[in-house]
Amino acid sequence: MKILRALLYCFAMCLAAAPVSAGKTIGGDFTLYTTRGEAVSLHSLRGKVVLMYFGFTHCPEMCPAELFQFKQLLSLLPPERKHQVQPIFVSLDPQRDTPEVLDAYMGHFGKDIMALTGSEQELRKVTEPYAARFRYVPTGFSYTVDHTVNTYVIDPRGRLARILPYGTSAEDMLREVIKLLP
Repeated sequence: MKILRALLYCFAMCLAAAPVSAGKTIGGDFTLYTTRGEAVSLHSLRGKVVLMYFGFTHCPEMCPAELFQFKQLLSLLPPERKHQVQPIFVSLDPQRDTPEVLDAYMGHFGKDIMALTGSEQELRKVTEPYAARFRYVPTGFSYTVDHTVNTYVIDPRGRLARILPYGTSAEDMLREVIKLLP
């Protein structure tokens, strides 16, 4: 029953953030940290199309599936365009997703996907402007992280261009990215 409730919550959060409304500005600059402790802001990625996904390494299905789509997207890009696209995985689980854990996990998806994280407070400062949600849910002796499962596509000027729902294929992501490339 707890698993079903968690899945329903995750599905509801996915639907809650899907459309970009014309009247409300969603998105904005932020600063988080790489596994080496280096600060990275959205502003520092200007000139690139950024695909951002919030998740955690203990995620059983959705996070690895979305990161696999990022890996596929990068393989579909012409080599001369790859430097213009930056996929980002933002870990919402700083307690378990240590730099070593994140590095090992990201190694399964390629070196071109950037992993970022921060404290819970820093993460909430990033997710709130993007209308993304997350919460920690106890599961017996451990916990899981319920979270919004959309991919946020940010244009080269640092503005949110599109929110792609979970399950968007790499080919569809590619079409969205190509529209934004100079």
